[in-house]
Amino acid sequence: MRRDSHAPFLAESDTRLATLDDPELTRLIRAERVRMLFAPTLPVAVLSAVSAIGLALLLADEVGHQRAMLWAAFCVIASLVRVMHLSRYSGASDRANVFWLHSLTALCALHGLSWGVAGFMMPVQDLVTTAVIVATLVGACAVCTFTLQAHLQPNLAINLPMLLPAALMLLTRQDAYGWYGGVGLLALLMLMLFESRRAERRITELLWLRFTTDRIARERAEALKLAQRHSAVKDQFLATMSHEMRTPLHGILGLARLVHKHLPARTGPLGEARHQVELIERTGEHLLGIINDVLDFSRIEAGRLQVDQSAFDLQTVMLDVLTLLTITASDKGLHLVTEVDLPDPCWVRGDPARVRQVLHNLVGNAIKFTEAGQVTVRVQRAPGATGLPDAEATMPPVLFEVEDTGVGIPPHHLPLIFEAFHQVDGSFGRRHHGTGLGLTISREIARAMGGDITCRSTPGKGSVFSLTVPLPAVPVQQVDVNLPIGMGTREGHGDASLVRHGLADPAMGLDRCQGHVLLAEDNPVNALVAEAALANLGLQVTRVEDGEQALAALQTPGHGFDLVLMDCQMPVLDGIEATRRLRAWEHDRGRDPIAVIALTANALSSDRERCMAAGMNEHLAKPFRQEELLAVLQRHLLSALPTTSPGVL
Repeated sequence: MRRDSHAPFLAESDTRLATLDDPELTRLIRAERVRMLFAPTLPVAVLSAVSAIGLALLLADEVGHQRAMLWAAFCVIASLVRVMHLSRYSGASDRANVFWLHSLTALCALHGLSWGVAGFMMPVQDLVTTAVIVATLVGACAVCTFTLQAHLQPNLAINLPMLLPAALMLLTRQDAYGWYGGVGLLALLMLMLFESRRAERRITELLWLRFTTDRIARERAEALKLAQRHSAVKDQFLATMSHEMRTPLHGILGLARLVHKHLPARTGPLGEARHQVELIERTGEHLLGIINDVLDFSRIEAGRLQVDQSAFDLQTVMLDVLTLLTITASDKGLHLVTEVDLPDPCWVRGDPARVRQVLHNLVGNAIKFTEAGQVTVRVQRAPGATGLPDAEATMPPVLFEVEDTGVGIPPHHLPLIFEAFHQVDGSFGRRHHGTGLGLTISREIARAMGGDITCRSTPGKGSVFSLTVPLPAVPVQQVDVNLPIGMGTREGHGDASLVRHGLADPAMGLDRCQGHVLLAEDNPVNALVAEAALANLGLQVTRVEDGEQALAALQTPGHGFDLVLMDCQMPVLDGIEATRRLRAWEHDRGRDPIAVIALTANALSSDRERCMAAGMNEHLAKPFRQEELLAVLQRHLLSALPTTSPGVL
């Protein structure tokens, strides 16, 4: 059967699977095998020429000087031709072309024939001279077999004409020595060709493995680059969409809250309008929750969920969450019962924002899916060690149990409730709204904090969700009382609780500030909302529309600004670069840095880090509540608060 002209020297049985359906792999293997055949050409040609001259000098007296020199010249010319052929191959652009194999095979045949002539010159009756020639030919055959093992064709072409004449000449003796020598040479020739065939197959298999492995490595590297590119595009898409959705949502919620504040709570058209505005606000907050869930889920998928460690009062965090959700439960006619077995205050070390987020989600879910009865929240130190190192190893974790009297969860659905987008009852879930990500996110956050969430449920009677979190106690002596208790907000979320000790607490009456604020905001709706919120807090406001105007205003002598609210994405000069230039300007002139607050819809952790790296003091993500804005302002405008106000540290 004729071989394919494009793959003339692939071993049929061993490489068919590797190459017949893969022209590129065939080309690579062919090119590498030809390279292996040409690689030893120069040293073999030099050795051949030197050996031929030496043997000719040694045999000159027995075979005649002229015959010996002519034979040596023939061998040297054959070697030179092969060297010239090597030079042409080295300068060629298409070394995988089948021409190089065919031409090399022809020159190997010429080279083998030049040495085979020595067999015809043997004085077969002179056993000593014959033994020297045969030994030399056998050595040359061994060298050729080794150096040309990448392919059988040139191996056969050089060895057959090299040994066959000597074997035939030995057989002409017609005696035991002749038969032994001739048959032995033929057997050696067959054995060498057989081993050459085996070596060819092994080399082909190794080359196939090599190039296949290289291809897999390249494909994996390309796949990794593609995945990284897709991940970067995904992150950029999420950041952009988050900003583009949060910006108008901030305006919608802000305007709704402003209108709601000015509408009277009474019957008639104004009362109906107030109710409709409340619906707008609740719908906007629901949309904000969905956006936040998607961002959290994307961070979890990317393995970038971050957990901080700081001292906070757990009682304050729980009070913040439960106070807010008590109103939600009352609206549904439910009782929210709390059973807390912890000291007050309860200083612990952990991530207050994440604890608040998970607790808010679990209690909120219980209220959402309970139509009648009550929701009970139990908090205590759970028995058993947490596995924490050193001194904290004996500190039991905090156990939060949220029990409801809802419909419960069927047993076959219970193992699936923590899977993303899973709804026990699609129609029920749609009726109560939600993305199906809340429990998934909550469990991943709990595990990131070193804890976990489990569930047990009885259909028709209700469910109990148990959250365990390692929160080691912190001695009161180690607490910095100048820090806000329980401060910290869920990344990108606008549902931060009210915080005490110097922050917003309406019960204390600390809802006013003093000072002059520079507002850098290009969106007119968001600027209107921010100006109204700042005015309600008793602040004087000056607005600019881009970072360049903000920088110019702050570099004006005696500008009188106490604080800057800086949007990040603005025309001409964005807020990040404007802050960076402001800090450099302040440093060069020895000015005290003015507080700069990032007031932006960029809500990812990377956005927060960019703001801090540029020199901003805090990051407040839109949409935000007025009490959150007040909390941030009072942290930087404490000197403007009345010194006689109660409750100020």
